[in-house]
Amino acid sequence: MSVLKKIVHILSSICYLLIIVYALVCIPYLFGYKPLVVLTGSMEPTYHTGSIIYYKHVNQNELKEGDNITFKMGEYTVSHRINKIDNGLYETKGDANNTVDANKITYNDILGKDLNISIPYLGYYVKFIKDNMYLLVIVAFILIFEFILDNITKNKKEIIKEEENNTKKKKVD
Repeated sequence: MSVLKKIVHILSSICYLLIIVYALVCIPYLFGYKPLVVLTGSMEPTYHTGSIIYYKHVNQNELKEGDNITFKMGEYTVSHRINKIDNGLYETKGDANNTVDANKITYNDILGKDLNISIPYLGYYVKFIKDNMYLLVIVAFILIFEFILDNITKNKKEIIKEEENNTKKKKVD
């Protein structure tokens, strides 16, 4: 039982750590920033593939050429730099790309202005968790199992202690 308990304790500690890391990724939500996982190298070296970046909705008058923005391009969410603004149309370009994006976008396509902070590699973890939600069930099972195991051990120790006390009382009587 002791080896099993140690293994479950190690696994639950890892689960708690992973939950804390995921929660830290979500803290910027409190300030209106949404996270985005960088999936391609089109913005290298500004944003590395596998990074997490944050964007926030802004008014149209807050956008200027040179700003990094996140926008919808068809079914994809993209973060590129505003190359040019002309009559309400935004020409964008990835920093690592040689040419501007083929299609111009409008303000309605723009989800927000990027915070210009990226957290390297954390996007791989977030994407993995998002793509493998069944792992949450496994994590929950591990944490519940540890709780039950701890209670069984605690109850067993209390029963043994109570039996010892009863045995001592019988000897005294």
